[in-house]
Amino acid sequence: MKKVHIISMGCPKNLVDSETIAGILTKNGWTLCGEPKTADIIIINTCAFIDGARKEAYNAIHKIAKNKSKYQKLVVCGCLPQYEKSALLQKFPKIDAILGSSDFSKIADIIAAEKPVIKISTPKFIISNEPKLFSTPKSYAYIKIADGCDNRCSYCIIPQLRGNFRSRKMEHILTDVENAVKSGRKEMILTAQDTTMYGIDIYGGKLMLATLLKKIAEIDRLRWIRMLYTHPAHFTGELISEIAGNGKVCKYVDIPIQHTDDFILRQMGRPSSKTIFSTIEKLRKKVPNISLRTTVMVGFPGETEKSFFKLLNDIKKLEFDWLGGFVYSQEKETGLRNNIPEKIKKERLNKIMAAQQKITFLKNKKRVGKTFEVIADSERYGHCEFQSPEIDGKIVFSSGQEEGALIKTKILKVKNVYDIVSC
Repeated sequence: MKKVHIISMGCPKNLVDSETIAGILTKNGWTLCGEPKTADIIIINTCAFIDGARKEAYNAIHKIAKNKSKYQKLVVCGCLPQYEKSALLQKFPKIDAILGSSDFSKIADIIAAEKPVIKISTPKFIISNEPKLFSTPKSYAYIKIADGCDNRCSYCIIPQLRGNFRSRKMEHILTDVENAVKSGRKEMILTAQDTTMYGIDIYGGKLMLATLLKKIAEIDRLRWIRMLYTHPAHFTGELISEIAGNGKVCKYVDIPIQHTDDFILRQMGRPSSKTIFSTIEKLRKKVPNISLRTTVMVGFPGETEKSFFKLLNDIKKLEFDWLGGFVYSQEKETGLRNNIPEKIKKERLNKIMAAQQKITFLKNKKRVGKTFEVIADSERYGHCEFQSPEIDGKIVFSSGQEEGALIKTKILKVKNVYDIVSC
């Protein structure tokens, strides 16, 4: 039986593609192995969203290409081939096949080919009922509900890498959830470039995320449903009510805002600060105990000291539970000029993160002494409803727990700002 080793890079959405690749190959008689040196085929599923992600992918390809034997095949797929096209093969001639971001469904045929293969099509494919091998801990699974994006933010090349927004059919999503629950996983984390746009392209122009949440919640033995990558302009009253009233939907929303200065937001092609504040106010009013996570960008072209300090002050006012920050990365395809020195961008990011650390620490401190339901991601740590695994802080257990177990535990203290120690 031939062996395959898969390296998945980038976001949870990419991980779902890698899990699908693994499912397709195992169905076709392949077996997964943990070490590249023991594999017949090595597959690297890449990210290319920003320059840093591309450099990380180049390093991974270089390392594998340098060490692979003449009997092994190297396949590179995902966003980097979509970005580089055939130039990637010129940079790394030891690659045996390159596939675009939506060409992985033909992976079994591709790796069977004798000659080097280049298959990079316009991204149109969307996962349907292909088999998957879940690679996350036994506590949760990522469920991709859509791919591509129609928002066209000025700084973002995702539409070029992933194509136009396209939703998966609800029945296929529900099958994935049922399979994940059968495997023992208790939390489903919904991902897409914009989860709040789900269904608009295939269900008569209607936003259908609220309906999808209802359907998923009907599945037995499922405890939590979590949403990532929502858009502040695409929340409906129905969706907010569903978050508030559905006992299985986490009282947690990931809502990237990017900035709060209206000039910068207009340049970004993002919704206005009024829309951002209004959506957050509605969520907090309807769901009083909600935890909010956001993402912000500093150093966008045209960001003055005044516009930066507006963002900083608004972050202090909005008091998100969790915040991820990054500096603007110039992408030649966007046509935006990088006119702010790197030193200033890093200083601004440090100020944002310092302010957020104080907020997160105080929010975690208020949880000390209280008892929460926790899902164990491993023997040593887990996460609560107010934490998304891998991206937020975690619960550190004082004694060992069984992976995937659902327990109630008392919070003892805060550790290093983000993590919390429990009984």
